[in-house]
Amino acid sequence: MADDMLDASELLALAAYIEDGVQRAAEGAYPLVKEHALKLRDQWRDNAKRSAGRHGKHYHRSITAEQIPRTDAAEWEVGPNRALKQGSMGRGFEYGSAHQPPHLDGARATVAIAPDFNKAVDEFMRSLL
Repeated sequence: MADDMLDASELLALAAYIEDGVQRAAEGAYPLVKEHALKLRDQWRDNAKRSAGRHGKHYHRSITAEQIPRTDAAEWEVGPNRALKQGSMGRGFEYGSAHQPPHLDGARATVAIAPDFNKAVDEFMRSLL
């Protein structure tokens, strides 16, 4: 009769392992995303400082990195803050206007840091396995 018994101990152990992995992922994702959001901000600022010229001498300081409050994700917004001096000029600097070609400072910054970010995410995900 003992052969007919159902044993869920392995399933419960797997569920606990998965739950632990989800908790570790949540704890580790925030600092990883924050670090790379700040790197993106800094690279974008450096690009903008070089490309904006005298007419955009304050623009690079308007580029910020701010956390988007969420309980289900680690999310940051990086870019010109319209509330800061020359922040409203971000669209014109990035994409160009009738008076200037596109600078693509944010796009170039994203391309520059993407490999490092992708590698860090890959390593982090592997560490959870």
